[in-house]
Amino acid sequence: MVFGKIIQSMKLNLRGKEKFHGLSFAELGFIPRNKGLYDLALLHRSASKYTKSGAVLNYERLEFLGDAILGAIVAEILYKFFPKQDEGELTRLRSKIVSRESLNDIATRMGLDKEVVSRSDISKNKHIYGDVFEAFTGAIYLDQGYVKTKNFFEEYILPRYVNLQELVHVDKNYKSRLIEWGQKNKIELNITTVEAPRGRQAKFITTVTIDDKVMGKGVGSSKKEAEQNSAENAIRKIREKGRGRVDI
Repeated sequence: MVFGKIIQSMKLNLRGKEKFHGLSFAELGFIPRNKGLYDLALLHRSASKYTKSGAVLNYERLEFLGDAILGAIVAEILYKFFPKQDEGELTRLRSKIVSRESLNDIATRMGLDKEVVSRSDISKNKHIYGDVFEAFTGAIYLDQGYVKTKNFFEEYILPRYVNLQELVHVDKNYKSRLIEWGQKNKIELNITTVEAPRGRQAKFITTVTIDDKVMGKGVGSSKKEAEQNSAENAIRKIREKGRGRVDI
């Protein structure tokens, strides 16, 4: 086992600059064994091939596998990286990282969009590139196993395309999250801020109401702080009322 790793490392040092679907072996962190898997991961449905038994060959099955593997990898990384975040916060962070928009961006920036084999115009269907990234992840998993797949995501993808600290900052913007939730579910929210009476330490008081019912109150030395505190309290109350089934 150790000897095999040494051989792999030597091969990687010798062939590290060689390109494979736009990426060097050094960037991948390994030398692919079954290159056919990666070709399949980049084969769009419009260019499907067929086996003698009639089975359809394109990236869709690998996309299914890669979606599950990617979810597990991101969950493990977030669990270790953010020991103080609760389950709800970790779930939201994972959703942002593996969202179609995020994966499309990653796939395009790493050049996978130029590697897709298609017989139709897919340039307007940009979600396809996120699908391809998941398929590529599935190919790595089948070819190299979970550890190498996780290493590729952790050592190549994260440093270049995902800012975990920035994601946490965005996730802490409770007011934006609350407004986005209201718009998505067509729920009218009212967020009002007033100056606190003189003599109080806090300078502003913000109230969040839904259907004339107070869902959250917050105070702060600034208007922004009061709004964030009230939105955080409102989110907590909404989630409690939904018994954890509300995604906000």
